[in-house]
Amino acid sequence: MTNAPIVALHSSASNGAQWSQLATDLEDRFEVHAFDLPGYGKAPLVGDSSQKGAAVSAVPVIGEIEALGRAVHLVGHSNGGGIAIKVALMRPDLVKSLTVYEPAAFHFLKHGDEVSQQLFAQIQMLSGMVTAAAADGDAAAGMRHFLDFWNEEGFWDALPVAAQSRFAQQITSIMTDFANGFAETWDLAELSRLVVPALVMTGLESPEIAQRASVAIAKALPNSRIALLPELGHMAPVFQPEWINSRILEHVASAERPVVNISWPKRQAA
Repeated sequence: MTNAPIVALHSSASNGAQWSQLATDLEDRFEVHAFDLPGYGKAPLVGDSSQKGAAVSAVPVIGEIEALGRAVHLVGHSNGGGIAIKVALMRPDLVKSLTVYEPAAFHFLKHGDEVSQQLFAQIQMLSGMVTAAAADGDAAAGMRHFLDFWNEEGFWDALPVAAQSRFAQQITSIMTDFANGFAETWDLAELSRLVVPALVMTGLESPEIAQRASVAIAKALPNSRIALLPELGHMAPVFQPEWINSRILEHVASAERPVVNISWPKRQAA
């Protein structure tokens, strides 16, 4: 394929298979590489313990992109979106375009206005509940808090027992994702140097913190668009990929071959 490849980074409590439908939808157009991030999947990338914040996961992703031998269209959802932004900040030369759905990058909210600070305290509280449940030996309770927050109340109870058990086994990775996210230090002003075409998406049924962070990031990126998507929540890339993948395709295709010349038909009087 002549088009630059896509590297797609999954959310917490997920793995690279999250993007299997994207790979199918873009077959024969774009090659999709969806790695299992540190802590997830059967053969996950190994995090770089010498780094701090999102760089722990971003550094091994950078290594995978370097191995591809060319700049890529970088896609990320939730925690994967936060890592995608970190990759772009660390190595902008490796990123041809950036597409994120509700990136889990919330650290900058603690320095924002009163509402932003309240939302940051809310996500800290969620992290605390997950950690406390794990310390009590009740991983299931911790994952109930986590999944119900990002989906809706009752989501956990509706899961099959096997799925609950599988998610409960990921609680350590969830706590690590929270810790790395809170340890991040870039501010919105630093995003001004990311001049690649960027698309930031957020669902209008998502938690307020996801919407607020997405809008702030989109405003800070100098060459970005934001898509506010009605009736979609935080997990839309997983549960409604048909609405998300078409937008990813539109964005990466336009970044791959930007429209240079365009003319509109002249209006004529009736």
